[in-house]
Amino acid sequence: MGYITIKDLNFSYNRKQNVLNNINVEINKGDWVAVLGHNGSGKSTLAKALVGLIEPQSGTITIDGLELTEESAYDIRKKIGIVFQNPDNQFVGVTVRDDIAFGMENLQVAREEMIERILFYADKVQMKNFLDKEPSQLSGGQKQRVAIAGILAMKTDIIIFDEATSMLDPSAREELMSYIKSLHDEGLTIIMITHDINEALLADKLLILKEGEVFAQDDSRKLMRHKHLFVESHLELPVALDVANELKDKKYDLIKETLWAYVSMK
Repeated sequence: MGYITIKDLNFSYNRKQNVLNNINVEINKGDWVAVLGHNGSGKSTLAKALVGLIEPQSGTITIDGLELTEESAYDIRKKIGIVFQNPDNQFVGVTVRDDIAFGMENLQVAREEMIERILFYADKVQMKNFLDKEPSQLSGGQKQRVAIAGILAMKTDIIIFDEATSMLDPSAREELMSYIKSLHDEGLTIIMITHDINEALLADKLLILKEGEVFAQDDSRKLMRHKHLFVESHLELPVALDVANELKDKKYDLIKETLWAYVSMK
């Protein structure tokens, strides 16, 4: 059994047509998994199910040996946090300091320890000088860093990023992706919901959803070599990978590996 195990999961908003259909996935501790799929494929719904925001019609989610139920949801949320697409939807505090403290207050963290964690994690995401700022005074990238600090301060072992870069400018997006990589390097389990192939290339593994079902899942480098999987999922490979996949002849191996190395560094 994986660190996160999703078994036979089904969910429907209207009780007629499943948004998630027979989802079976295992994620190991320390994995970085990118969840790809076209609009409406079920990516964000899966993220909500993992943190207990929606209740599936059938199937189970088990995290670190504990099955997610109404009774266990509180304990599960000590292990897993989520950063949403729009950081404004996550801000609940009047200031950055208040917002980072919010999750810890729900976990009844002692005040002295809470103060220490606020300072430590605000510094970790380079927001220590903004603790008394109001949300309206922050950029989109800064708001996302505050949201991440709030999750880190809760000391969760798993972080889900649900399209967390989609509203950011290129500079802020690159900065956030670099920070996600550093979190993974520290041993956190990362689940990244995205439609951006270039971001997905940084992950260890890919999970492709299509029309609410698992269409493919494997190591990212293995799946990226099969163009048809992305075409059939209405996803587009980066040009460099597209070219690499077209170079079938062995005499082009050096060029292919050079292209793969280039893309992997992005």
